[in-house]
Amino acid sequence: MKQLFKYLLAIVASLLLVFVFVANFSAIEYRYECKGSFKKGDEQYEDATIYLKLSDYRFWVGIWGESDASLNIEIPNKHVAYYGHLKEVGDQLQIYDYDKSLKGNFSKLSKTLSLQTYLGFFDGMCNKIEY
Repeated sequence: MKQLFKYLLAIVASLLLVFVFVANFSAIEYRYECKGSFKKGDEQYEDATIYLKLSDYRFWVGIWGESDASLNIEIPNKHVAYYGHLKEVGDQLQIYDYDKSLKGNFSKLSKTLSLQTYLGFFDGMCNKIEY
Protein backbone atom coordinates (compact mmCIF):
# COMPACT_ATOMS: atom_id res chain seq x y z
CA MET A 1 0.00 0.00 0.00
CA LYS A 2 2.85 2.39 0.83
CA GLN A 3 4.48 1.58 -2.50
CA LEU A 4 1.26 2.46 -4.37
CA PHE A 5 1.01 5.73 -2.46
CA LYS A 6 4.60 6.62 -3.42
CA TYR A 7 3.88 5.96 -7.11
CA LEU A 8 0.70 8.05 -7.03
CA LEU A 9 2.53 10.86 -5.25
CA ALA A 10 5.31 10.76 -7.87
CA ILE A 11 2.77 10.86 -10.71
CA VAL A 12 0.89 13.81 -9.16
CA ALA A 13 4.16 15.69 -8.55
CA SER A 14 5.27 15.04 -12.15
CA LEU A 15 1.95 16.27 -13.55
CA LEU A 16 2.14 19.36 -11.38
CA LEU A 17 5.66 20.09 -12.62
CA VAL A 18 4.57 19.68 -16.26
CA PHE A 19 1.59 22.00 -15.68
CA VAL A 20 3.78 24.69 -14.09
CA PHE A 21 6.29 24.43 -16.95
CA VAL A 22 3.61 24.68 -19.64
CA ALA A 23 1.79 27.53 -17.88
CA ASN A 24 4.94 29.60 -17.42
CA PHE A 25 6.85 28.88 -20.62
CA SER A 26 4.23 28.56 -23.38
CA ALA A 27 4.63 32.09 -24.74
CA ILE A 28 7.35 34.65 -25.26
CA GLU A 29 6.12 38.20 -24.88
CA TYR A 30 7.40 41.13 -26.95
CA ARG A 31 6.36 44.79 -26.79
CA TYR A 32 6.63 47.27 -29.64
CA GLU A 33 6.02 50.93 -30.33
CA CYS A 34 4.87 51.40 -33.93
CA LYS A 35 4.98 54.81 -35.61
CA GLY A 36 3.09 55.27 -38.82
CA SER A 37 -0.11 56.68 -40.24
CA PHE A 38 -3.74 55.82 -40.77
CA LYS A 39 -5.32 55.87 -44.21
CA LYS A 40 -8.95 55.90 -45.22
CA GLY A 41 -9.35 55.24 -48.91
CA ASP A 42 -6.52 57.09 -50.67
CA GLU A 43 -6.15 59.78 -48.00
CA GLN A 44 -3.43 59.70 -45.39
CA TYR A 45 -5.07 61.56 -42.59
CA GLU A 46 -3.36 60.99 -39.27
CA ASP A 47 0.12 60.19 -38.01
CA ALA A 48 -0.10 57.90 -35.01
CA THR A 49 1.69 55.65 -32.58
CA ILE A 50 0.35 52.18 -31.80
CA TYR A 51 1.64 49.99 -28.99
CA LEU A 52 1.73 46.21 -29.39
CA LYS A 53 2.07 43.29 -27.03
CA LEU A 54 2.86 40.19 -29.06
CA SER A 55 2.65 36.80 -27.34
CA ASP A 56 4.53 34.34 -29.54
CA TYR A 57 3.47 30.79 -28.64
CA ARG A 58 5.87 27.86 -28.34
CA PHE A 59 5.44 24.92 -30.73
CA TRP A 60 3.64 22.73 -28.17
CA VAL A 61 0.73 25.18 -27.89
CA GLY A 62 -0.27 23.93 -31.35
CA ILE A 63 -1.31 20.65 -29.74
CA TRP A 64 -4.39 22.28 -28.20
CA GLY A 65 -4.73 25.56 -30.12
CA GLU A 66 -4.95 26.85 -33.69
CA SER A 67 -3.09 30.12 -33.26
CA ASP A 68 0.67 30.70 -33.46
CA ALA A 69 0.50 33.93 -31.44
CA SER A 70 -1.81 36.59 -30.03
CA LEU A 71 -1.67 40.36 -30.28
CA ASN A 72 -2.90 43.20 -28.07
CA ILE A 73 -2.87 46.70 -29.56
CA GLU A 74 -3.37 50.06 -27.94
CA ILE A 75 -3.95 53.33 -29.73
CA PRO A 76 -3.52 55.71 -26.78
CA ASN A 77 -6.73 57.44 -25.71
CA LYS A 78 -8.62 55.96 -28.66
CA HIS A 79 -8.79 52.19 -28.95
CA VAL A 80 -7.69 48.87 -27.48
CA ALA A 81 -8.05 45.58 -29.37
CA TYR A 82 -7.14 41.92 -29.03
CA TYR A 83 -6.40 39.53 -31.89
CA GLY A 84 -6.27 35.93 -30.74
CA HIS A 85 -5.76 34.23 -34.08
CA LEU A 86 -2.38 34.82 -35.75
CA LYS A 87 -0.76 32.48 -38.24
CA GLU A 88 2.97 32.42 -38.92
CA VAL A 89 3.79 32.33 -42.63
CA GLY A 90 7.54 32.59 -43.09
CA ASP A 91 8.63 35.77 -41.30
CA GLN A 92 5.10 37.19 -41.36
CA LEU A 93 2.38 36.91 -38.75
CA GLN A 94 -0.99 37.13 -40.47
CA ILE A 95 -3.51 38.80 -38.15
CA TYR A 96 -7.11 37.57 -38.19
CA ASP A 97 -10.19 38.97 -36.46
CA TYR A 98 -12.53 36.97 -34.21
CA ASP A 99 -14.48 35.87 -37.30
CA LYS A 100 -11.19 34.73 -38.91
CA SER A 101 -11.15 37.43 -41.58
CA LEU A 102 -7.67 38.72 -42.45
CA LYS A 103 -7.03 42.15 -40.87
CA GLY A 104 -3.34 42.65 -41.52
CA ASN A 105 0.16 41.39 -40.87
CA PHE A 106 3.24 41.96 -38.78
CA SER A 107 6.69 41.24 -40.19
CA LYS A 108 9.12 39.68 -37.72
CA LEU A 109 11.93 40.48 -40.16
CA SER A 110 11.36 44.17 -40.95
CA LYS A 111 9.22 44.94 -37.87
CA THR A 112 6.46 46.55 -39.96
CA LEU A 113 2.78 46.50 -39.06
CA SER A 114 -0.06 46.75 -41.54
CA LEU A 115 -3.46 46.52 -39.85
CA GLN A 116 -7.06 47.41 -40.58
CA THR A 117 -8.53 49.15 -37.50
CA TYR A 118 -11.72 51.03 -36.86
CA LEU A 119 -9.77 54.30 -37.46
CA GLY A 120 -8.64 53.13 -40.89
CA PHE A 121 -5.69 51.19 -42.26
CA PHE A 122 -2.51 51.60 -40.19
CA ASP A 123 0.90 51.17 -41.79
CA GLY A 124 4.07 51.75 -39.79
CA MET A 125 7.47 50.69 -38.50
CA CYS A 126 7.86 49.17 -35.04
CA ASN A 127 10.66 49.33 -32.49
CA LYS A 128 11.01 46.86 -29.68
CA ILE A 129 10.40 48.25 -26.20
CA GLU A 130 12.62 46.87 -23.45
CA TYR A 131 10.85 46.51 -20.13
